[in-house]
Amino acid sequence: MKPLIIQAILEQDTDGTWWYVHIPKTIRDSLKTYEKRGIIHVRATIGATSWDGSLLPWADGSAQISINKRVRDKEKLELGKSLQLSLTPRD
Repeated sequence: MKPLIIQAILEQDTDGTWWYVHIPKTIRDSLKTYEKRGIIHVRATIGATSWDGSLLPWADGSAQISINKRVRDKEKLELGKSLQLSLTPRD
């Protein structure tokens, strides 16, 4: 499958523990065939940094993917800023 490219905003949960990108329902729906127990395993890329992650479901049908500190530091990501994220499903 060709990677899906989305523009997103880097967000943070209310207690500041998790940094994540919200994945729209339309993107999650397009990857539904790869879903296992509600989770979709992906290869994510921001800039020159790639990692294996998971799309975790939200109640409204959308999803989120966490962005760890290593990725944020390497790509100089800032809270509330727009970024480009590439997602490729993995089995």
